Amino acid sequence: MAQRHFFALTDDLLQVFDRVEQKHQLAYTLSGMFASPAFRSYAAGASLPALGAEVEASSINCATYLVNPATEPVQVRAVAQREGATKYAIDQSANPNAIALTLGGLHSSGALISGRVATASITVVAKTLQSAFSRAIAAQFTRVNAFYVGPGALALLQRGGRLTHSVSSPPEYDLALSGT
Repeated sequence: MAQRHFFALTDDLLQVFDRVEQKHQLAYTLSGMFASPAFRSYAAGASLPALGAEVEASSINCATYLVNPATEPVQVRAVAQREGATKYAIDQSANPNAIALTLGGLHSSGALISGRVATASITVVAKTLQSAFSRAIAAQFTRVNAFYVGPGALALLQRGGRLTHSVSSPPEYDLALSGT
């Protein structure tokens, strides 16, 4: 699995979207399990409803979008549930040319929750999209240990802000600048 973890404020991500979308026409679709097969895709990262919204307390619970070429329709999988109901999955399993983008963002506690761009797919298209996002992040963010930190997020870190995967995680596991 190819992946890149990052910390970013909204303006940091807008720069990434701008850079990637100059070269790729994309569709962003909220991923997960849903009661209905209906979904809405967005043509620009700047239009994502979760962008800039208050996020969950843990990265794993933050909004994740399936990102695929705009010319490729999103496939929805029906998933039978134990109680006899059906839920509908929007994920990489049925969309091998897509990547997953978890935005992360600011939690109500003031902590900045990490984001991630990743793909489990080995298709050329998925690898190309993963590479495009990874390159845009690497070009515009600063590497701090194993993470890429956007300009706004870096300023927050330098002011003593908390950058973490989860607000319930002990602060000693937060991202820290060397020597602090």
